[in-house]
Amino acid sequence: MEKTKLNESNQILLNEYLEYLKIIKKYSNHTLRNYTIDLNQFKDFIHLCNSNLIFIELNKEHIKEFLFSLHAKKMSDKSISRKVATLKSFYKYMYKNNIIDNNIMKSIKSPKISKKLPHLLSMREIKELFNIELDDERILMEMCILIIFYSTGIRISELARIELKNIKLSNRIIRVFGKGKKERDVILSKKSVVIIEKYIEAFELNGKKYLFESLSKKNISGHISEKTIYNITKKHLKRISNDEKLSPHSIRHSFATHLLQSGADMMSVKELLGHESLSSTQVYTHVQLEKMKKDYKKSHPLEK
Repeated sequence: MEKTKLNESNQILLNEYLEYLKIIKKYSNHTLRNYTIDLNQFKDFIHLCNSNLIFIELNKEHIKEFLFSLHAKKMSDKSISRKVATLKSFYKYMYKNNIIDNNIMKSIKSPKISKKLPHLLSMREIKELFNIELDDERILMEMCILIIFYSTGIRISELARIELKNIKLSNRIIRVFGKGKKERDVILSKKSVVIIEKYIEAFELNGKKYLFESLSKKNISGHISEKTIYNITKKHLKRISNDEKLSPHSIRHSFATHLLQSGADMMSVKELLGHESLSSTQVYTHVQLEKMKKDYKKSHPLEK
């Protein structure tokens, strides 16, 4: 088989798999982009090693060499783990569809990742974040975005796509669509309801589709872009903190941490965050541990 045909064979297989993720699995554009990056990086590595190699003929040693090359580039365990997960999914797809007889990824283990809690906002910083005059429409929109972030703990992708029909202000609920198009209801605070009502009235959104419409004519989706939300959030985080590592995701994590600090149940927080597994939420158990230590020191006879 000619080299060009070999390369075409690999690319066709990748395209079919990515189409499967898009059409059948209904993965988000963000997830598809990550899969595409990971698989193209793997394809390029294999091509550099031996341009005659095709995916269906690879063995476990090729995979190990690829992973070794990632470690040599000093890539983080988290990034390598994502690439291993991508390849596991790809090879599982090929095996299930009888493209390969042996799933070489089955015994490949992902590197262990230490779960580090992202940088958080303190209660004082949260108060400072919202201590601003809503004296023009732009600030009103930006504060509406931030207060929904902190009131609900939703992801940036979920916030960008909030539809007006899914907001029930009388019940203080918004229905959002998370990973894999899974829907869930999140709860609004009383203060956020007031600001959302003010925002909807100021921007005359009745009859519109999205709560936050696109600010750019180039954006054909109709809703505000995730990049715009990111930039708005970063601007206001810089206003209240010198911590450059704070991001929109920090507000989501602050939401979960502050709930647990106030005595919320772990399972409730899991549902509100839209986590499939409790293990994803357990990164916040440090909060409960600190609370238990304080309770212990306060209540145990030997501590008195």
